Amino acid sequence: MNEKHLSERPCPVCEGREGSTLAQLCYALFDDLKMPGQKTLLECSKCGMLYDDVRFSDNQLQEYYRRNEHYAVSSIGGSGSVSKDNKARYDRIIDLLEPGSSGVILDFGCGQGGFISRCLQYGLKAVGIEPSAKSRKAAQEAGLHVYESMDSFVTENSSCKIQAAVFSHVLEHLMNPINLIRFFAEYANDALVYIEVPDADSYLSPKAVRWQEMYFEHLSHFRKKNIAELASRSCVEIKKEGEISFSKLQKDIRCRFIVGRFSFKSQRTEVSTMPDFYPVSQLPSVSVETIPHDSRPLALWGVSQYAMLLLGSCPELLSRIRHLFDASPAKIGRRIRGIVIEPSSNLSSLTDDHVLLIPKSYFLFQMRSQLPDAGFKGQVIEV
Repeated sequence: MNEKHLSERPCPVCEGREGSTLAQLCYALFDDLKMPGQKTLLECSKCGMLYDDVRFSDNQLQEYYRRNEHYAVSSIGGSGSVSKDNKARYDRIIDLLEPGSSGVILDFGCGQGGFISRCLQYGLKAVGIEPSAKSRKAAQEAGLHVYESMDSFVTENSSCKIQAAVFSHVLEHLMNPINLIRFFAEYANDALVYIEVPDADSYLSPKAVRWQEMYFEHLSHFRKKNIAELASRSCVEIKKEGEISFSKLQKDIRCRFIVGRFSFKSQRTEVSTMPDFYPVSQLPSVSVETIPHDSRPLALWGVSQYAMLLLGSCPELLSRIRHLFDASPAKIGRRIRGIVIEPSSNLSSLTDDHVLLIPKSYFLFQMRSQLPDAGFKGQVIEV
């Protein structure tokens, strides 16, 4: 039976405080963050929501996103870039929303502003909210109207009518997502709303946990019933809901979406009965069983949040790491437990007695194909 846990952070759906412990998660974060990487994955005893009890404050989390530079230089899904794959995602959201010609579409957590740009191409009015200073600057330099916070948007646009609000892969990043949705329901009552989140059922099965989708930044893990419950308790009338792949290139990442309308008077505060609620058993520990137990030094290429989970969860792995490599300018030069992150071009400096670890990611095949040019002939292991 899972251990009961009284959480500091309330459940993001029903705001209860008691849950069953499913796993202890530890991430080896960048040394300069000064932020604890430990989290406790819980299942709410009241509504069945899966969420993380954390050791950092909401102010620390806000500062983390303010300083975040990764999404400003990335072109993959979730960054708000204007890649072909992302444009297809944006078109899907617009088609599901069916917005009108009047009023503004507000994209909360817009990143580089790719969705806003796509809306403008269709003759729609759109603005964004983005806490990351670097991502916001990239969007503004592209001529887009992007604000640091909802307060700054309201201050400068007091008479602006919002016809739709978009929360695409945002709510899982927040400490208290229900308060944000309730605010919008009151501020933009009767506006359309689109919500999309990762589907926790696809990556938190005890039989096959997809640890590569357990990002440090994801604090809430929504299942079908949870996202519907969140909508009902935060004044959203659901018009359409479903399951969908994140994108064509990342089709193995499953998501849940809701299309609805804010209706401030329809708020329900009690948790509904959940006949299909089912508990999750305690999850297995994060492990790296494929790594040989010998004295050869290790190097890791691809400092993703999944890599940070591996490093933080397996001290014996971190003790053997001699080199960290990554292609992102937002990561190169930073340190994890004192180990500096080098550019991928430095792979050529490795000797053949190193074992090179490549964490699972969207870039796995591409990275494999680059190894011959790097001249590395040692053992390569995907983890």
